[in-house]
Amino acid sequence: MPEPFRFEEYDLDIERYELRRSGQAVKLERIPMELLILLLQNNGKLVRRDAINRRLWGEQAYQDTDHSVNTAVNKLRYILRDDPRDPRFIQTVVGQGYRFIAEVAADPVLENLAPALPEAQRNEEKQQLPASAGLEYSLPQPNETPLAPPPASPMPASAIERQTVRSEPALRIRRPIVFVGFAILCVLLAIAYLIHRWRPVHRPENVVGGFHSVAVLPFVNLAQNSDQDYIVDGMTDQLITDLASSTPLRVISRSSVMHYKGMQVPMREIAQTLDVDAVLEGSFLHTGKQVRITADLIDARNDLHLWAQVYEESGNDLLEIQESVTHDIVRDVALALGSGVSHPLARPVNVEARDAYLRGRFLLNKRTLDGVEKSIVYYQSAINADPAYAEAYAALGNAYILLSDYGPDPSSSLAKAQAAAEAALRFGGGEAEAEAEAHTVLGAVRTERDRDWAAAEVEYRRALYLDPSYPTAHHWYSLHLSRLGRTREAEVEIQRARALDPLSPMIGTDAAETAYWARNPGEAMARIQAVLARNPNFAEAYLAEGEILEQQGHYEQALAAYKNGSNLFGGASIYMEALQGNVLALAGASEQAREIAKQLENTSAHSYVSGVDLAIVYCALGDPDNAMRWLDRAQRNGDREMGLLGIDPIFNGCRGDVRFQELLKKLRLRPAS
Repeated sequence: MPEPFRFEEYDLDIERYELRRSGQAVKLERIPMELLILLLQNNGKLVRRDAINRRLWGEQAYQDTDHSVNTAVNKLRYILRDDPRDPRFIQTVVGQGYRFIAEVAADPVLENLAPALPEAQRNEEKQQLPASAGLEYSLPQPNETPLAPPPASPMPASAIERQTVRSEPALRIRRPIVFVGFAILCVLLAIAYLIHRWRPVHRPENVVGGFHSVAVLPFVNLAQNSDQDYIVDGMTDQLITDLASSTPLRVISRSSVMHYKGMQVPMREIAQTLDVDAVLEGSFLHTGKQVRITADLIDARNDLHLWAQVYEESGNDLLEIQESVTHDIVRDVALALGSGVSHPLARPVNVEARDAYLRGRFLLNKRTLDGVEKSIVYYQSAINADPAYAEAYAALGNAYILLSDYGPDPSSSLAKAQAAAEAALRFGGGEAEAEAEAHTVLGAVRTERDRDWAAAEVEYRRALYLDPSYPTAHHWYSLHLSRLGRTREAEVEIQRARALDPLSPMIGTDAAETAYWARNPGEAMARIQAVLARNPNFAEAYLAEGEILEQQGHYEQALAAYKNGSNLFGGASIYMEALQGNVLALAGASEQAREIAKQLENTSAHSYVSGVDLAIVYCALGDPDNAMRWLDRAQRNGDREMGLLGIDPIFNGCRGDVRFQELLKKLRLRPAS
């Protein structure tokens, strides 16, 4: 059997009619599969649209082939995760066709099957390189990618044989016939050109009619009743989720668009900041039994209105009205942007459960301890009203993961997070977004509690397969990859998270941490300063800034940053005290640092203190004996953040100790370079 045809993380096995991503089968329909084969057979060459039509549908095709080719290309790009604006694989040559541009390890079978391009096309291609050729840039892609379910039944061998028979004659044509064929081809091309001159000109095609991304701004609640805010915000959330799951568009995440709630910002500025082509905005007004919802879609590049609609509804059930109108808006927006849309079958809505769920989401999004604790109460109410409500279980698991960061007993919170996530998967019934959130929660549990890095990898990759537009999965997977020392892959994932949620202060902060862990303090500082410029009251960013300043040797500034973060948190936490003890030790204030370590040890006698926090101080003091005493205890107790030992420069004071290196081996962590 010949070797597979390889490009980046993908293998294409022609004999098995199977595409694999990092060894895992990827489900691909026949038409996009045939298109991929054709492009690979002509790797680096321009493949014209008429050649694609003939290959995919034959000479006698009567359908709207322009639309069909666009759809096939869109589907293939979606599967390959290829951005048409910054392509890794498929380059559009506007008005002409497509070119496969990735470096490919040729499969002998494909080389033998490759149909020769027409001579005229080969000659023309040498002269018609687009202006962008050679100037394209994309982030490096990770070696590890999401898992996929088993593929659809492969094409029968007989079908492959038929394709082989069709292609082989082109390899046996004698030279005189080639010249005759070339002359005929020139005449046909001339006729086609004249016909083309009299046809309407099509808009240049680049995935979804030139639109690749959209932001849904928070819908405005025009009523004075703020108690309806959770319903209006819930509608915004649902539009974001449905557009992301049912179209190939890149849809900006909720936390980024919520920055514009209640603000008047020029549309072009929003588009530039979020890096989107289109913006959807609207309003919601509920008076008595009447509901009036407006929606307006704008081409943000030109500030032109693309589509608008007013929905006048009546009834007492606001949630059913919201569901119905949301469905219609998603369909119409997709059509206006030239995108296909697929709606999964909606499960019946339990009004009481849905109301509680939306209230829980509203509170969880505040990202405060009080908000997290109250959201848990609402999620549990939703589950009581509908015991099979997968979305509520998944959100409950997410809330418990956050609580494990805020609360005093992380092990209990992580156990509850696991139980909720597993329930979400039992009742999911194919709801990709709920299942993706549940797998992301399980990835965090496997990381923080079990330290089972391989199992965590499976969960994160499964989440990203189910919902590639879920920024939290990209975000947490990036943190996981950083812990394992896979810095290049971690950078790719955190940039994907940023593309989906560009204004998230937490993702921005962890993007800075990613560079810090990779020993790139200059880039880390640039990133954290950008976060603080937009979010001057975001406490987590000051902690990251302090760590970066430590790495640069600016200890007084680092201490000031830690104190800023502590003040914004409303008082020093144990972790913040440990960070201050660490920088004091590095600055030479050993007595003050030891006093902090002593206070933390005393606190551990009656309250939860992570052994990792005490090790942070003792490593900086050059006291590996005490550091290892607390790290051994942390390992026994299952304390959080043990995964940072291999990569965080804050533990550099202990790296030379043999016991520390043995602990890294026991944890299966790669020492920092």
